[in-house]
Amino acid sequence: MIYFHLKASKTELNSGLSLKANVSDVTKSVADLSSSLEGKLSFEDCQLLLKDYVLKSDFQYLMSSKASIDEVKTLLQGKTNIEDHKSEINALYNKYEEWSRDISKKLTNFALQKDLDAVVATVELKANLAEMNEQLETKANKQSVANALHKKANKSDLDSLIAQKADQVPTNSLISSH
Repeated sequence: MIYFHLKASKTELNSGLSLKANVSDVTKSVADLSSSLEGKLSFEDCQLLLKDYVLKSDFQYLMSSKASIDEVKTLLQGKTNIEDHKSEINALYNKYEEWSRDISKKLTNFALQKDLDAVVATVELKANLAEMNEQLETKANKQSVANALHKKANKSDLDSLIAQKADQVPTNSLISSH
């Protein structure tokens, strides 16, 4: 094997070295780098921050199981809006109020339980139909009363007979005293 040692000339060496950084440039660059690194987060701080983040692959997997915006829009087109629901609820509420007023009006026409209890108590004190018929059987009817009264003298006839009797008594006493 043949090795060739190539040597650079002095001018080439000086020109090559002139392109290189000197010690002060390197020191300045290291100091800048060091101060720049002091403002950066440590590895542990980065790990703490990253624990709240999701990997892109996990995010894509989770998003694949969710509905897309287009799917949600399609679903919402078939739904009624909130204003329609509010108007339907108001209509139902108004109907309920109307029914409530009607029922309240009708309830005022019904008797209260205490009134019904009073009527029941009064009816219970009354005689029943069988008892009434039994009592009526023992009483005289109109015809029998009229027949019995027909045999009796009426007041005007009785008064006139008494008046005649009174007139006859003094005459009889006069006759017998003679």
